[in-house]
Amino acid sequence: MSIEVTEPGPAGLGAVVTGFDPDAPAPEAGDALRAAFRASPMLCIRGCAATPESFLRVARVFGTPQRELMGVLRDGAVAEISVIERKQGISTATGKSATFGGHWHTDDSYMAVPCAITLLYGEVVPPKGGDTSFTNMHAAYEALPAGTRARIADLSAVHTYQSRRNLSPVPERSAEEEARTPPVTHPLVRTHPETGRKALYINPNRIDRVADMPLAEGDALLDELIAHATQPAFVHVHAWEPGDIVIWDNRCTMHRASPHEGDHPRRLLRILIEGTVPV
Repeated sequence: MSIEVTEPGPAGLGAVVTGFDPDAPAPEAGDALRAAFRASPMLCIRGCAATPESFLRVARVFGTPQRELMGVLRDGAVAEISVIERKQGISTATGKSATFGGHWHTDDSYMAVPCAITLLYGEVVPPKGGDTSFTNMHAAYEALPAGTRARIADLSAVHTYQSRRNLSPVPERSAEEEARTPPVTHPLVRTHPETGRKALYINPNRIDRVADMPLAEGDALLDELIAHATQPAFVHVHAWEPGDIVIWDNRCTMHRASPHEGDHPRRLLRILIEGTVPV
């Protein structure tokens, strides 16, 4: 069966792929998936019955899967797969539970070489709620006033695992994991290594401050950019169905998870694809 791909939504995200079999992909399916992803840097492969092995095979269409850094998230059987569940034990200063990834962010930005792409497989999803929202950071950058684009062109931000601006709980790191993730500096405007398009590269959960700028001034700038980038015009909301594989490009999107009501289980498998140093 050949695959079919819908057009992305108004935000330039959210194309849906059907007819793809992760266990027996057609020879031309990889090229078709990569082309769809270039046109829609967040897309969904719908109706998959993936195993960890076939999920890993899908991930390799988009690059080299990387080993999950956080041991608390890692699937014991497949080192490249992490497991995200609703009731995951996450230590926080307050002890309160919260939705994992419930505030706007982009994956891995606290790393010197962040991942390029994330794949998330909906192994178990609730019947209602638990949507994931995505925002198009290419479109957000291109819609900025020319003066703002000039102002931020050469600015960088300091990203840390536990930022002073962090709104979401994060898993505790081991001493080894902490040693491997010191603060890093990345540009506020990132050039996509494959397309050459520029995008805002901000992460409300990981940016601690704008480099070489007074805190109050930097915070005001970050708040302005975040408010701009998360306007409804740039946002696509994905309603999960069982068997969805959702793929997004961290180099030009942000995302956040929504909570769901009731006591329904939710289990997602995640793979990160190796990236390059942001420039």
